[in-house]
Amino acid sequence: MKKLSIAFLVLLLVFSAVGCSSNAPSDANSATAGNSSEKPAEQKAEFAIGETWTVDGQWSLTVTAVSLTDERNEFAETNPAAVYMVNYTYTNIGYQDPSGVMDGLFFGMDDAIVDSAGTMGYSYPGDVAKNPQETPVGATCNAQACIGVDHAGTFKITVNQYDGNGVEQTATFVVAP
Repeated sequence: MKKLSIAFLVLLLVFSAVGCSSNAPSDANSATAGNSSEKPAEQKAEFAIGETWTVDGQWSLTVTAVSLTDERNEFAETNPAAVYMVNYTYTNIGYQDPSGVMDGLFFGMDDAIVDSAGTMGYSYPGDVAKNPQETPVGATCNAQACIGVDHAGTFKITVNQYDGNGVEQTATFVVAP
């Protein structure tokens, strides 16, 4: 009888866990779907220089300017065909790190770069005057990123960031220098 009770409790726990996990994604998806229908800016897949990606209640991000530079770092291990300085601005509208690790919003712009030939670009050790910073709610950060590419021309920067609700948000900036 005792073994039957334990087996029943184990089955009950397993079914409860399966039920909870199967409900969680549909709840998260319905919240995301509901949010994206209210926020047309999030539905837009690609943004140009000067256009702003806004996630309601979380943040806004704008690539404000891009310039080609002839400067090269003599100590760099790469030899890019082109080096670009990307200026960008982000505002923390209401993002709070759910894990409590960060004291604000932080955006780097040199993680997912694809150059004009479809080759991955990279962070380049250039002379950046404005580094990104953890930005508290209500504040704005003006920052720069130095990017190297193997093929000059239009490139894309894809930004992935989890919002304060744990939902991954993605935007792609098409940069035509």
